Amino acid sequence: MDYIQRLLHLRGAQEFQPIPGSFPEGQGEQPRTTNGERTQLQKIAKYCLGIPLLLLYYILAAIISLLHVLRPLKKLWAFYDRKNKSLNHEDALSALLDNLSMEHSSSLARNSPEESRLENSFSFASIYNTEGGTLTSFLQPSYAKLLHSISEQGKFGIVYLHDPLIDDCGQFLGPLCTEKFVNMARKYQSLLWMGDITNSEALQVANSFKVRQLPYIGLLAPKSGHKIQLIDTVEGGRLEQALNSLESTMAKHYPNLIKLRQEQQNIELERLVREQQDARFQESLRQDQERDRRREAEEAMQMRQQREDELKQRWLLWRKSVLVDEPPKLEGACKVAIRIADQGRVIRKFNADLPIEEIYAFVELSRLGLLGSAGDSSSSYIRPHDYEYKYPFKLITPVPRVDLDPQTVIRNVDAIYPSGNIVMEFITAD
Repeated sequence: MDYIQRLLHLRGAQEFQPIPGSFPEGQGEQPRTTNGERTQLQKIAKYCLGIPLLLLYYILAAIISLLHVLRPLKKLWAFYDRKNKSLNHEDALSALLDNLSMEHSSSLARNSPEESRLENSFSFASIYNTEGGTLTSFLQPSYAKLLHSISEQGKFGIVYLHDPLIDDCGQFLGPLCTEKFVNMARKYQSLLWMGDITNSEALQVANSFKVRQLPYIGLLAPKSGHKIQLIDTVEGGRLEQALNSLESTMAKHYPNLIKLRQEQQNIELERLVREQQDARFQESLRQDQERDRRREAEEAMQMRQQREDELKQRWLLWRKSVLVDEPPKLEGACKVAIRIADQGRVIRKFNADLPIEEIYAFVELSRLGLLGSAGDSSSSYIRPHDYEYKYPFKLITPVPRVDLDPQTVIRNVDAIYPSGNIVMEFITAD
């Protein structure tokens, strides 16, 4: 009870009066709360509760403002999302054909006597069904595809714009399901496109054609310069009466269409001929370049070989001019028997202080027949600069078999000093 009394005092209430019959509370046990203490408690409660509530208020205000800012973005996102979904022309065409089929079936059920007057009428699904319909191969998924096919293939194009908001709109589909219309489309190989006026694409087409009344049939035909023209239209009313007019217009423009196809075929043939000529020219140019490259490579190889032969000949003549003569006495000399290919066995003495390369030079000059000429002197020839001659053979001792190093001094090889046998073996490429 005392707690409630103090709470009321904090709120500015009058002094609490005790209920009659209640037990008196000790006035001396708890001192009465002063005005200063109540003010201090009010300040503490204000700071503890006011600041969080103020922050919460500003946060909620910011969230509400942000939602107001993002609302237009949501609408913009919904618009682009709807636009992207509408780009799936195949699904849109399939849904439209299903709706038209149901509308045509409902119209036949309601107006069967009137529809029966249409000769050889078929069901809409049997002609335009996406799977196995009679004219399915002529249907185009979008208006842009229709224009492209008309221009590329040189064919007629039939545009049908449908308004589902018209009462009993299925009755206008009857002429499109007759044998006459099917034969006409097949005869002239006409391409077809159907659009629902409640769709953005069909609405744009209707605005471009300045359509005043629905349903609408437009007959398109290509012309020179990859352009397309509108040659006949049917707006509103009974379409079966306009089939004769459409067929007459097609028959009138068909010769021009054949002529345009021939022109396109000639242009395509000329393009193919140019491409083949360019391909043959490029192939001939490639062969000429390859032939020139091989000729240049052969000429460069011949020049290198000629240069190699010249250096080789100059080196051999120089080596012959510096070849040391055979010592007259055996003292301080090495006497060897050399078996040279195609010449047999040759016996000669060499200065033992010379390197074995002297024997190599003697064998090479003897094998090439350059030792028989006279009149050469050591001052007649100069050694070619930066040229190293490679002997095409090696010299070995048969027993024991030892390869003779051209850089080793003759005196240091026991197999041939003071005498020995040497065999020449050609070096074969691996």
